[in-house]
Amino acid sequence: MGWLTPRTVEHKQSDALSRFFGGSLPDPEFPASTFLNHIEEGYDKSELVFRCVNEAATSVPEGTLRVYDALGRRGEPLQEHALRRLLSNPNPLLTEFELFEVTSQHLDLAGIAAWEIVRDRIGRPAELWPLRPDKIRMTPTGENRRRVAYGYAIDSRVVPVEVVFFRLPNPVDPLVGAPPMRAALRATAVDNEATSFVKALLGNSAIPGVVVTMGELEDVLDEEVTNRLTQKWLSRFSGGRRGTPAFMQTGMKVQQLGLDLRQLEFPDLRAISESRICMAFETPPMVVGAKVGLDRATFSNMEEARKAFWQQKIMPRQRRIRDTIAMQLLPKVDPGGRGRRQVSLRWDNSEVEALQESEVSRWTRATEGLRAGGMTVNDWRREVGLPEISGGDVFLMPSGVIAVRDIEGDMQRVDNEAPEEPPEEPDPEEED
Repeated sequence: MGWLTPRTVEHKQSDALSRFFGGSLPDPEFPASTFLNHIEEGYDKSELVFRCVNEAATSVPEGTLRVYDALGRRGEPLQEHALRRLLSNPNPLLTEFELFEVTSQHLDLAGIAAWEIVRDRIGRPAELWPLRPDKIRMTPTGENRRRVAYGYAIDSRVVPVEVVFFRLPNPVDPLVGAPPMRAALRATAVDNEATSFVKALLGNSAIPGVVVTMGELEDVLDEEVTNRLTQKWLSRFSGGRRGTPAFMQTGMKVQQLGLDLRQLEFPDLRAISESRICMAFETPPMVVGAKVGLDRATFSNMEEARKAFWQQKIMPRQRRIRDTIAMQLLPKVDPGGRGRRQVSLRWDNSEVEALQESEVSRWTRATEGLRAGGMTVNDWRREVGLPEISGGDVFLMPSGVIAVRDIEGDMQRVDNEAPEEPPEEPDPEEED
């Protein structure tokens, strides 16, 4: 039984719609929420879903998951730690970037992701392989069924596997995560149907280009005359003869059936679908190039939208991945010596382009620190990307802009004035 008890909700149809459809309103058909349907109906068919999923998938590994000595003072990363080496070279086919990339894709499309742990001859984790989420089988085991045994379906059998298991929160099932694609599936289906409908109309789906009315001559029309006039019209005004003038008989009128493409695209309907899909994936529309976001996009709010995307989705996802690795993989990679209490994991996002300060902001912040006396001249030059200078380890204090030098942690005034001349020796005769 799940964590929540489902309730039955009765839906009442509009009387007018019921009468229009003969007493019952047909239920809309939506694709079933399965991993393969999420790929077929969303990732493979919808450009917006494809971009939302891949935007997060390529953003998560822009940072680097580093291992730090929790007892160290300087906080230098441990480059030669066993976990760091395993993540940097997970298996012969995938790089570290690709491993985290496909993990994020699985979380968005299936709500779960798993890495199979392959051990070497002496029992140490040597490789990490991502598994297809729809083929993972989970069986509660142990006392009070609080542990889970994992298996992988191959043809008609299930093979036991040792995995690192990631999941998104699910308020009903603690074992199976709830993917964002499940919430976006209905809006994606509506957007796909609108695209298919427009394509069918543009393919001349039973819609003639022009209509010829005969006026007073309608009584003489029969099927033979109609077919003959149609062939004559096509032979005279199709192909290379397009645009040639036409001379009609008395009583004949030509009316063109034009299609307004702006109305044909259902702008309001498409905008609602786009915003709902982006909402489900926690992605600002302008970040993924959706029209509903590009209509209001500027250079300034585009930068803010990328920062918001990182703060609202990418950083929480990075923390979820980090905590899972620290709980499930780190004790297996490093069972003795440095345990979880002595080693900490942190994402290093210092080189992420979306989180970098602009050049103007960096100069302004560094200059304010220099004027306030919080950094030396060389500190300021390093911050703005300039080389150090000789004698630049001085502070500029606000009061009168007095230069001071940092000598073994003490700030001593730098006297720029000319040295005082020593007093003259007294003349012996004057003393007498």
